[in-house]
Amino acid sequence: MAEYAQRTDRPAMSEWIEQMAAHFEATEAMPLIAGRILAFLLICDPPERTAAELSHALSASTGSVSTNVRLLMRLGIISRTTRQGREAALYRVEEDRWPHLVRHRMQRVTELEELTEAGLRMFSGQGERARRLRTVHEFYRWLSGEMPELWKRWEREGRPKLRF
Repeated sequence: MAEYAQRTDRPAMSEWIEQMAAHFEATEAMPLIAGRILAFLLICDPPERTAAELSHALSASTGSVSTNVRLLMRLGIISRTTRQGREAALYRVEEDRWPHLVRHRMQRVTELEELTEAGLRMFSGQGERARRLRTVHEFYRWLSGEMPELWKRWEREGRPKLRF
């Protein structure tokens, strides 16, 4: 456990984990500890950790780790496994699920485009209200139109080749 603590307690790594956690909090409304768990699982070696190891590495309570691991599992970006001979479950990032998570988020953009379109029908001809709504709607309509090509491009080009 001492080697584990030494390898994961470097200031630069801790700072990076905090930056990632702050990013997920700001962009995903994810609790900071969930962002820390996610960031840590992205870079830890070996790639699987128990809740106790996550708690120790991130100086977080076991209850907080447990709650936030469940949140990340519901999002589909981490998974839980067990190993014969081990009592504790192991958690790992499902990096291949990231495109699915982003695609789901982008589908929400399409939903907003549909909602603003319904609003435009309701407020048609009502001057300033309609103008503001139309401005927002036009942006979301454009963005929704761009997404299918973006996904086709991802599927054509596939995952980038990893270089180490």
